[in-house]
Amino acid sequence: MARKPISDMSAWPSLSLEGNLIAPAMIARIDQRDAPEQAPEDYAVRKGLTIREEISTAFRVGQSHFDAFAKLEAPSQDATRRFVAGFFKETFGFDDLAPAAAPLAMIASGRVPVVVVPPSETLDRRSPTLSVDRSRSPAFALQDYLNDSDDALWGIVTNGTHLRLMRDNASLTRPAYIEADLAQIFSTEDIASFAALWLLIHRSRFGAADTPATDCPLERWREAGSREGETARDRLADQVQIALKVLGSGFLEANPDLAAKLKSGEVNLTTWFNELLRLVYRLIFLMVAEDRNLLHPAKSKTEARALYAEGYSLAALRKQCYRAAT
Repeated sequence: MARKPISDMSAWPSLSLEGNLIAPAMIARIDQRDAPEQAPEDYAVRKGLTIREEISTAFRVGQSHFDAFAKLEAPSQDATRRFVAGFFKETFGFDDLAPAAAPLAMIASGRVPVVVVPPSETLDRRSPTLSVDRSRSPAFALQDYLNDSDDALWGIVTNGTHLRLMRDNASLTRPAYIEADLAQIFSTEDIASFAALWLLIHRSRFGAADTPATDCPLERWREAGSREGETARDRLADQVQIALKVLGSGFLEANPDLAAKLKSGEVNLTTWFNELLRLVYRLIFLMVAEDRNLLHPAKSKTEARALYAEGYSLAALRKQCYRAAT
């Protein structure tokens, strides 16, 4: 049986995706180690270990670093910076980190900028630490740097408890990033989310020093995901055309009066076509929302199935689902 395409991030409870950074389906391929450039040697895995074993070891090392950091009371900027430097080096292979001028805390080989603030600051709100010459959030500070730099295309911003992977993005009103809740990963032993994160942000994913910023697995994965999305959109156009023909023919066969009015011009053909097109896209919207589990919580789905089994009408099902959802 063909594997169902991944369309959301539910497989990784501690990760969240905003915008079109890397498609969930591509992240799933990366997580399954089915994407290009994912051989053990591509990740510089130590001899005698598999990628799975390397990730397992990295998880325990990272958890030890995080637990020590979490015990600090109100960690300072410097304490957070020291934690991030050690955590990145021993967990994700960043052995080339060097201090950098503000707003950066450090940078790897001049191509992977890292912005660090203490846990008391959130990534999307004004940062007292970084707002020296002007008001800005940690995420905006990194985005601004990436947009202005030709040498850096991807970067990371963190407050020690949350980590966000970002890319050069011309739009400041439509953010795009992958965020990891480190506290949740290590407190709940969420190895699935950690594994996906490790595969995504290991130092090797950002490319080697002295190569163009675009020459890295992350960028090639992003482009591959975009191409797959374009192919899906092309297929969707053909499927919409088929749906219009099938639904339109069915409506006309079931409604001879409508067919006669269209033929005589009493009903405008363009207006009727637009209504038909609107119906098709509403159906697509509902099907996508349902596929991503956005229509109703799990409880309402369970109750709906039970009611359906008992012979309730569709109207009764809709009412019951609405009550459960609200």
